[in-house]
Amino acid sequence: MALDFGFGFVSGVTGTIAGYPFDTVKVRLQTQTLNHRLYSGSLDCFIKIAKQESILGFYKGMASPMFGVAIINGIVFSIQNISKGLFDNPDTYFSLAVTGAIAGCVQSFICSPIELVKTRLQMQGIGQQRKLFALSTHLYKDPIDCIKESYIRQGFQYGVMRGLSMTLARDIPLFAANFPAWQFFVLYFSPIGKEADMSMHMSLVGGAFTGIVAWAVSYPFDVIKSRYQAARDHAYKNVWDYAVRSFRMEGWQVFTRGFLPCTLRAIPTNAFTYPVYSFLKQTFDTTLDDNV
Repeated sequence: MALDFGFGFVSGVTGTIAGYPFDTVKVRLQTQTLNHRLYSGSLDCFIKIAKQESILGFYKGMASPMFGVAIINGIVFSIQNISKGLFDNPDTYFSLAVTGAIAGCVQSFICSPIELVKTRLQMQGIGQQRKLFALSTHLYKDPIDCIKESYIRQGFQYGVMRGLSMTLARDIPLFAANFPAWQFFVLYFSPIGKEADMSMHMSLVGGAFTGIVAWAVSYPFDVIKSRYQAARDHAYKNVWDYAVRSFRMEGWQVFTRGFLPCTLRAIPTNAFTYPVYSFLKQTFDTTLDDNV
């Protein structure tokens, strides 16, 4: 379990660095409303962030997910491997979906406050010139300050854990699709249906494919989560109230907003996350077997 956690941690760091700029664009597009549109689309958002906030603008709030996502990845791969013990044949699509769902459920309780911080830091200082990670005005100094202020204003349940229900609704199906999608790719694109026989470039393609499939299944819940976590504290009764109002005001299209940058983000993020984990696991497992 310790090795699984370590492998997941390393893969999480590499995946976060690779895909974070696309995540910032995704969140910006998700949270804008029809009455207050700052960006006409994904490309316009990329250009404006680069011009107005410099390249560093794409990495706002990355300190929180950098280590948070790394820890979450470690938890996901550890829980998923432990959960395989529930099945006689843990490599069937059904078994992988169930173990993935269990892992997604467990990690949501850690992921939710991390993403609350990430979302709020990504949203502050929009359009401001950014130099040496300093903004002329800001609501939060850093991730710790964001968590502290959220707790002071609304407490633990409604402040720090704001959006937990949508995180669960997103991550349970996301990880339930993630592991079977990777297995599907390995079975059909590996010479003999095993990870160890896949070339590095095919592993990267497989990771990207896995991410796209997983996000396609769960994306509407991610939109609701991001918008609710970024909204004013007392603007809505709860996350469901926010979802209903968003649908009535902006139609079903609101739940697809930002999907393109999310897909683009999934390519580099997952292209590194799963293959890096698999590579480390195969390398160290082989080394340990040789030393026995």
